[in-house]
Amino acid sequence: MLTTSEPFLDRMLMTPEQIALAQQAVSEMRTVSIQSEQPHSSDSLSDLLTKNGILSALISLSDLTATGFSRAGLVAIDALARLYRPQGGANNRLASNSTVAKMLSGQMISLWKGKSPDSLESADYAELENSVDHWFQSLTQVRQHVIPCTLTPYPIPSFSIGPVTFYHLSEFPSEEFGVVREQIAESHQFVDLIRLAKERYAPWMAKVRIIGRADNESISSADIATDIALAILQLSLANYDLRGITRATARAAPVWRVEIWKGTDGTLRQGSSNREPARAVMPHAFIYGLTQVRPLIDSMERRLSSYLEATSTLPELDEAWCNAAYWYHEALAETLETVAIAKLETAIEVLFRSESMSGSKRRLLDSFEAIFGLKENDPIAPGSTVTAGQLTTAITTARSRVLHGTWPTLHTDLPSAKGQAPATYADVELLARILLVQFSINIDAYLQAGNAVDGTNDLIAWIKAKRIQTPPQGPQTTP
Repeated sequence: MLTTSEPFLDRMLMTPEQIALAQQAVSEMRTVSIQSEQPHSSDSLSDLLTKNGILSALISLSDLTATGFSRAGLVAIDALARLYRPQGGANNRLASNSTVAKMLSGQMISLWKGKSPDSLESADYAELENSVDHWFQSLTQVRQHVIPCTLTPYPIPSFSIGPVTFYHLSEFPSEEFGVVREQIAESHQFVDLIRLAKERYAPWMAKVRIIGRADNESISSADIATDIALAILQLSLANYDLRGITRATARAAPVWRVEIWKGTDGTLRQGSSNREPARAVMPHAFIYGLTQVRPLIDSMERRLSSYLEATSTLPELDEAWCNAAYWYHEALAETLETVAIAKLETAIEVLFRSESMSGSKRRLLDSFEAIFGLKENDPIAPGSTVTAGQLTTAITTARSRVLHGTWPTLHTDLPSAKGQAPATYADVELLARILLVQFSINIDAYLQAGNAVDGTNDLIAWIKAKRIQTPPQGPQTTP
């Protein structure tokens, strides 16, 4: 977790490489007059900038000029931005490269407008460095984002999953935002949000705590945290019909639909269906279910919190788990099984950090042996004729053929490896869910055993060794 006393910058004074890129950018900085007898339209201003080779510009009303950079200048600024946010460093997660580049271009225009590269001195570079330093250090505030979600249609008490707390709109703590709850529907702060929630049948508000991000990155992080929190619910309460839960600002299927068709006999038929998630799960049952699976939720929310707040002892494993959970959530939103199964297999691949189809199959087989004690030629269940090796081949083949175009996406059947039966969507979804839940539980146990090596191979090897000593009992993932 970030605090105001924590260091923000992974830098010293500007390096020769940074100075060279700054000079290159300044050599491509251009200023043009925008004075005109007639007011500029958006088209005329755009034409003026294009004519002068300016792709991005700031307008100065004090002297009626536009100052910006050519394409080559923007390339240099983008490269400079990457040096300010090295991979794995503290700055990397505070803002995207495009955000940092936009900040740098603005600072250069503000500080160096009208200067040539040869005129820049040490004091100029120190001034830029100081402004960049202050900008990164300003990214300290904690934001509470509010995101409407489609969850259960019934009001139940609020509950939290890591940094995400879900409230039914009727119990949303609007006082924390300076609005009396009874007046929330009429308040200018919430009127548009509530309209969006009503339009999308999303009566639940996710309050998401995000620490130390630039504006756009804070919004994006809140969206991602909400998606993963919803995935954790789907993983934990698999029998609760939560396939359609989503945030209102994401792609979502309608919660109800109407069908009309006319047959060759001239008869017009009409039908409708309500598709609200968890509609058949009464409030007391939902509350009971959350209580029963709380140990699973606690484990998986540790992955989310550690990843989001950059507090993880095992950042690669936690990040891989969160990436996989996101793909799992995306898969459950799909209506075509061919697309859904490709996303489920992608979830498994990113969980294991597989780099190829053969690597994905190898990691799947390793996980089967580690978690289930199944070798390649062992049947996946007593009495089954399908082996672990055949199942992994079917899964990896399905994804490969769909994504590489050797099997039509718009098809009602799933592809298969030559001479083998295809994997069923239900089997792959179940497998992905078990692997995600088991991996999270095993990461906790791995940490508790004092292991600090952050790698999938090391985790799988440790699970195998532990299994030989004490065969695990698979957790119940539904109440």
